[in-house]
Amino acid sequence: MTRAAERNATKDADPMPDLSNDDQWDQIAGETPDGATQRALNLAHRATEKFPELAGRYKSFAGKAAIVSGALMALAGVAVARRMARGQNEEQILEQITSEEIEAAAKTQSRHTRWWRMIGRIARRRRNSEQDTSSSS
Repeated sequence: MTRAAERNATKDADPMPDLSNDDQWDQIAGETPDGATQRALNLAHRATEKFPELAGRYKSFAGKAAIVSGALMALAGVAVARRMARGQNEEQILEQITSEEIEAAAKTQSRHTRWWRMIGRIARRRRNSEQDTSSSS
């Protein structure tokens, strides 16, 4: 019997707050992204629009509307940022990026591989410096 009383009490309360007051939205503060970040995010959105099947796999539902998941935007952003760091322009990125590259953006190389690459670079530097000193003598 107490359950019915509890339900009636919650029905009387307004479940949705009044969002018509715009003053509360003015209090929300946050940082705006810089120009490079805005370009990368715009490019990430355009890259995901290029692959509708990818957007279908990463779909989430907000009420009746289906929206692309934030995880897909993050993956696309990482893939685009990697290509931008290599010096590619926006047109090249949009032409060459693949859905596999976007999905693999979360994967990184193992530490073992990174260590061996670093050791190889150190060894090359030593050999080059030894060759420079022997050729200058």
